[in-house]
Amino acid sequence: MNMRIIKSLYKKELLDVLRDKKTVIMMIVVPIILYPLLIIVSLQVMTGISTSMSEHKYKIALFDEEDNNISYWESLFTGYSLEDYSLVIVSEFEYIKNPEEALANEDIDAYVKIERKFDKEYFYIYYLSSVTNSGYAADRVSDFLKDYSEDMSRANIEKYNKLTDIDIDADSILNPVAITFMDNSTNEETAGSLMASILPFLLIVSLLMGTMYPAIDTTAGERERGTLETLLTLPVSNTEIIVSKFLVVATIGIISSFLNIISLGGVGVYMYNMASSYMSNSGGVRLSKFAPAIIICILCILAFAIFISAVSMCVTALAKSYKEANNYITPLSLVVMFASFVSFIPNVKLTNNVALIPVTNICFLIRDLLSFNFDATSVFIVLISNVLYGIIAILFLGKIYNSEAILFGESAGGVQIFERRKNLKSGGVAELGDVVLVLAVTLVAMIYIGGAIQLKLGYYGVLGTQFIVLLIPLAAAIYTKKDLKKSFRLRKCSPRYVAGGLIMIIGAIVVGVFLSSIIGAIFPESAADASELQNSLIGDNIWSMLLVVAIIPAFCEEMLFRGYVFTALEKKLKPVMAILISSALFGIYHMSIVRFVTTAFLGCVICYAVHKSGSIIPGMVMHFTNNAISCLSLYYPSFYYKVVSKTFGNVNSFFDLIILFILGVCFIVIGAMIINLKNNKKIMNKL
Repeated sequence: MNMRIIKSLYKKELLDVLRDKKTVIMMIVVPIILYPLLIIVSLQVMTGISTSMSEHKYKIALFDEEDNNISYWESLFTGYSLEDYSLVIVSEFEYIKNPEEALANEDIDAYVKIERKFDKEYFYIYYLSSVTNSGYAADRVSDFLKDYSEDMSRANIEKYNKLTDIDIDADSILNPVAITFMDNSTNEETAGSLMASILPFLLIVSLLMGTMYPAIDTTAGERERGTLETLLTLPVSNTEIIVSKFLVVATIGIISSFLNIISLGGVGVYMYNMASSYMSNSGGVRLSKFAPAIIICILCILAFAIFISAVSMCVTALAKSYKEANNYITPLSLVVMFASFVSFIPNVKLTNNVALIPVTNICFLIRDLLSFNFDATSVFIVLISNVLYGIIAILFLGKIYNSEAILFGESAGGVQIFERRKNLKSGGVAELGDVVLVLAVTLVAMIYIGGAIQLKLGYYGVLGTQFIVLLIPLAAAIYTKKDLKKSFRLRKCSPRYVAGGLIMIIGAIVVGVFLSSIIGAIFPESAADASELQNSLIGDNIWSMLLVVAIIPAFCEEMLFRGYVFTALEKKLKPVMAILISSALFGIYHMSIVRFVTTAFLGCVICYAVHKSGSIIPGMVMHFTNNAISCLSLYYPSFYYKVVSKTFGNVNSFFDLIILFILGVCFIVIGAMIINLKNNKKIMNKL
């Protein structure tokens, strides 16, 4: 890479982006003016509403089945200075006779029905929860009656003292426990906790909004303007183009975030001054206490800017127009905003597992930094993971810019599901846009519909979840008139591919044991959760377990991931990238850090066999074999470990794990050689 060329391209791209009014508005106007104005105005409005409600006089009526007692109750209530409770008694005759009608018409805010039974008074407060004033009036009446009840109790105790000549302290009877709150938090901790409740979400959103429009403009916008072809004809490499565009998007995002920090910092000072009267500790806030947190927050923002800039560009680069890019970026925005909402969840800690989850890890880390509650390990994992995710996204972006089919094709991956069916052409395989939508809908359906089915049917509800995995992509393929045989690779294949695949999957299982042991040692909590999940899959008998855990998933999941998803990816990307992406999605689908690595690795092995054979059959057989072995290990653990120990020996040390890993790799290589046997013979003949 030539740094001088990158610098020139960087200046050119930066000037182009700054000419876009949307970018300038999102970068300067929104953080400096709009966000502070919204927060301050909202606080002022809420304060005004609270003051107005406390000063308002709420009309109540008293209702007694014996009308002659009304005057007594009115005199009783008015004797308690109802103004202190913002209450006014309405004593007009029609209100007393028709309290329900008066309440429904909002002529009164609440009414109280009073009964006396066995020298005990019963008060029933009637109000409208759907009306703000009525609900507030009910609360004020409740406060009044609590004070009235306490006064009655004191009067009864004093009456008892006079009758018995015993001096009982009314306060010790009514309030036997004295509670005093002593806040040991410093002003810095209190202010940090206040900022930690909202600042992570706003920073993530500001970074997203800051990178979104530059990403659209430097990719889809340039394609729509027709300047991309001119840029590609210059004596510069694709890598230099990608780096310059990426640096521009990251720069705009970082500037936008720092402007947000400055403006939100001013808002934070304003909020602290408003809340300082409620703090138990006197004195101001020492900003020097926040210096380490601010420094690490800046590093977090830089790391996240790398990640979100690259991801935004990857998404928008698939669009052929500015409008289409906006449609593509919307789901990403929703996912990022949803993930950033975790900062509002109390009592959730930043564990080593959570530190690997994109977006969520940044939110938790910033929250913990501002609350002075973090450790160096979590900081390191969050920073490194975001940088690695950013590098992966940049590499993927490079693949996009090296693909002429994506850069100059009619559509990088349109969503045909939203088009009218009569306008669609028959044949072909799914577009990338359809794949993304199908995966999103499948995941949501699994969580809600599949979760409900499993709650109702228990163990056998897993079958319902698996059928969701199958039916959604199948319905999408049928609606968009895709060739089902091509889309799901429903072809016959040579037994050689099945035999090679079986040997490969045995090796992959052995390597998976090695990977699970390593990752389980790093993330013991995730390993324990994965173990509990496996134990929950034990059915009534081995045959039902094989059906639910091995046969059905092998068919349904392969149809989705190695059929619908992998085939669509393979159409647009090189086989290696298609295998890696589909396998990563397969790992994410299982929603576990420990299972992600092993499942993604198994997915790569299965994908390789499916790619070479051109058929889904080897994948289904391999998937079934893997799950069936897991079933046997759970249902017959002693027999399983006896067979394993005799076959591979006892694994008692890390050295034994290394030997096991090498043995697994050998099986995979042998299986791959069998799959490529025909090609190997051709090579040998040429030699």
